[in-house]
Amino acid sequence: MNQTDEELQRHIRESWPECPAPSFDTLWSRAEQERAVQRRRYAGVASIAAAAALAAIIFGGRVAIDEPSYIEVADLLDTTYWTAPSDTLMPEYEFDIYQEMPVLFEST
Repeated sequence: MNQTDEELQRHIRESWPECPAPSFDTLWSRAEQERAVQRRRYAGVASIAAAAALAAIIFGGRVAIDEPSYIEVADLLDTTYWTAPSDTLMPEYEFDIYQEMPVLFEST
């Protein structure tokens, strides 16, 4: 090691506070106390949620349920336009087949 490493170790040793590690029993009792606090908090939140649900059921009364609306086929066909992806590759013909058909004479 060089001089700077030794100085660094000395500075760290001097600035680092020496504190003994707590015993296992101390840590265990502290963990049990924290767990007990968490359990009480969870029980409190659960009881408040249960009370709120019960109040909603009691005071909510009857809620009018709308009948399901069904989709009519005509509405679906009027609002939907689908083309095949290959339609862009096909040439466009600009004619109306109903106008181009010959008219047949009606017999008398």
